[in-house]
Amino acid sequence: MANLLVFILIIAVVIGKYVKNNVSLKDDMNLPDGDSVVPEDAPKPFWNPAPDVNNDKATSIMAEPEEQEPKFSAPVASLEPKDLYGLIGKPLGHSFSKQNFKKKFREEHIDADYRNYELDSAAQIVDLVKNNPSIRGLNVTIPYKQDVMQYLDYVDPTAQAIGAVNVVKVIRDDQGNVRLEGYNSDIIGFRDSLVPMLPEEPEKALIQGPDGASKAIKHALESLGIEYRFVSRNPGFDNLGYYELSPSIMETHRLIINCTPVGMHPKVDECPEIPYSYLDSSHILFDVVYNPLETLFMKKGKDAGAATKNGLEMLKIQAEEAWKIWNS
Repeated sequence: MANLLVFILIIAVVIGKYVKNNVSLKDDMNLPDGDSVVPEDAPKPFWNPAPDVNNDKATSIMAEPEEQEPKFSAPVASLEPKDLYGLIGKPLGHSFSKQNFKKKFREEHIDADYRNYELDSAAQIVDLVKNNPSIRGLNVTIPYKQDVMQYLDYVDPTAQAIGAVNVVKVIRDDQGNVRLEGYNSDIIGFRDSLVPMLPEEPEKALIQGPDGASKAIKHALESLGIEYRFVSRNPGFDNLGYYELSPSIMETHRLIINCTPVGMHPKVDECPEIPYSYLDSSHILFDVVYNPLETLFMKKGKDAGAATKNGLEMLKIQAEEAWKIWNS
């Protein structure tokens, strides 16, 4: 009996020392109750251990996979649109064409983009189209509406008669050959924008600026049966000088059209030099400029009681015509 008691005492002493040493190790390592000591080189499980139900930070049993470096770079899909359109001219900071077409593409879910291309010469259109195979059509603005014609493979008879191109259609075949065709949509834009303003009987008109859009406007007036005279700072046989605009001429020519960039942003404090004091409520002033929306030319006309209109609607109409040409 005595031997059994001695054996039990020895066992109790050994167990006591083991428990004491284990608790001491945990205290030295600042381990919370319930954690275990795991060797640093032990393999880590691919999942997180089940969270303690008393731990508010535990959100998921499964561990997030570690981010691995890719062994190769997969090709990234191009963000380039299917088709490109754009505007050529110089300068282009004033133009709303880009904004207008981007809005159209966005609202109609068209996979295309519209960009401005400031060229130093009309001849650069050839390399522009060659180096950008996605281009399907271009608008043309000052100062290249006439110069660009010599670099086109075809010019529509109406544009040929007008003597100016503001739309270029780009046609490509399967062999990579390119054909450039020129058209004029300014005539339709101006005519359809002007007609609602006209009285029943045709008026006589004064066209300021013998170049650019004035060529299309001249043909539009002819189609409407409206007589016209050109007004220029450099008068000649066919052009009146501003100093020649007498009260009688202003009285008989009640439609006055500004086809010059005078008054266009940023030079908004300028205006054509017509005698505004001769204007009254029977006059109509049409400005092909649309930036700003009300030019000084228009403001002075409105102050005299004249009806006025800018070129924004003309821009939108001719843009829709250009879109039809590009996609015909």
